[in-house]
Amino acid sequence: MRGIKTTILGMLLFGGGFSLTTAQAQTFEDALRYSKYNASGSSRIMGIGGSQMAIGGDVSNISGNPAGLGFFRRSEFSFTAGYENWKSNASFMGQTQENNQGNFSLPNVSVIINKTKDPLNTDSWRGHSFGISINRTANFNSRYGYYSNLGGTTSLLDYYADDYNQFGEPAIGDPAGLPLDVGLVYNDGGTFYPSDYTYNPNDDGSPNYNDPIFPFQDEYVETEGSMNQITFAYGSNFKNKLFIGGSLGITSITFSSIKTYNEEFIDDNDNNSLYYSLRENLYHNGTGINLNLGLIYKPIDQVNLGLSFSSPTWTRYDEEFDADIFADYYDLNGNPEDNADAVSDIYLSSINLRTPMKLSAGAAFFINKNGFISADIDYIDYSTMHLSSPDYSLDGSNDVISSLAGSAINYRVGGELRLNMFRFRAGTAYYGDPFNDSDLDRSQMQFTGGIGVKLPKMYIDLGIVNSQFDTFYTSYPGAELTTIENNATKGLLTLGFNF
Repeated sequence: MRGIKTTILGMLLFGGGFSLTTAQAQTFEDALRYSKYNASGSSRIMGIGGSQMAIGGDVSNISGNPAGLGFFRRSEFSFTAGYENWKSNASFMGQTQENNQGNFSLPNVSVIINKTKDPLNTDSWRGHSFGISINRTANFNSRYGYYSNLGGTTSLLDYYADDYNQFGEPAIGDPAGLPLDVGLVYNDGGTFYPSDYTYNPNDDGSPNYNDPIFPFQDEYVETEGSMNQITFAYGSNFKNKLFIGGSLGITSITFSSIKTYNEEFIDDNDNNSLYYSLRENLYHNGTGINLNLGLIYKPIDQVNLGLSFSSPTWTRYDEEFDADIFADYYDLNGNPEDNADAVSDIYLSSINLRTPMKLSAGAAFFINKNGFISADIDYIDYSTMHLSSPDYSLDGSNDVISSLAGSAINYRVGGELRLNMFRFRAGTAYYGDPFNDSDLDRSQMQFTGGIGVKLPKMYIDLGIVNSQFDTFYTSYPGAELTTIENNATKGLLTLGFNF
């Protein structure tokens, strides 16, 4: 019979961050999650690829280019409902697993109060509008996972043992110390080793330390939450040639992540030796503030040129992290022998994030009253993201940001065809890879379309957005890479009323 060695010793190793990644990598991932930009707004704007920097007279101007509010002639109220289906296909060691996640949302509610001067009034300032919107800027609801019926070349326990040997033993209650708490890693003379149950047995039943068992590995990751913004905006019209505006945005973040990682060790005699499961729970709640300035200029009636500057968003979010583990041990005949479980302390901290600023430009060409073509471009330097905390130093995370993040160019192109009261729309968008000199492509493509009906005092718009992008995941440093192909399709319905 093989003995179980359980040692509980302590030193803070990961600063309350994920034990499946380093703390620096996790906070970098968090910063990028809350900094990435994707166009959002009404069904009309999303139907033309999100291109809106040179388009005025749409409720999306409130959080997009507020100069567009100067185009309004009437006050307006609108709301947008949406349904999104997110399909992911994860590939790990040549094996695939598919997951689907669907959810309803109310991504935009807006009201615009307009005051336009009488046509006989000769004042150069022709009118102005004030707008308020509640806009969903990011959706964090997703599910993905992987499994393998092939033995992995490494184990998470190898990673833990190496870290303990390099940095020392985590403190009691630290999530990083859970493998020690249940005997998956043990201390022998000041050196840490994975459990004897991770090795094939010799003929006499003793562990053969030269013949490790290659574990079967699987993991399931479920995230939920969203990022929303309440925006207060103002836009004005100077001689129907120059339109200027500004806005103040107040953002809110809710995010949760539950990761469940499992390893199963089956020896060369096809007997169960060890099975364990580690679960990590992460929760974020926060708020932020940002500013936006914009202008649209009409050199001729058929052309609009737009510029927009979006300041960084200064965000503070609270983090809560904990983990739990259980392990089942088997004898040499594969029969249950013992089990153990442990729960970490709950780690609480506050983190300050400064996201990158964004510079945008756009142009629109109008074909009389038959429609238009519009195009936007954005520049974002993700290496300017910055993290700080009153609870611990994040200098290492900022070094990771400077090293891994880079600048990205986004573009959006779309158009609208008008036939009497009907509107037909199509567009595309490309969002650049925020990583610097990476061999992995994390860019995103979107293909959009929509139809609408314009009535004297109301309008109805339908839009569809298909997003395609890849994400990449490793459970721990040195683990096999998991590639996740994502395909998300979102349907939008906007109802608007003039008054």
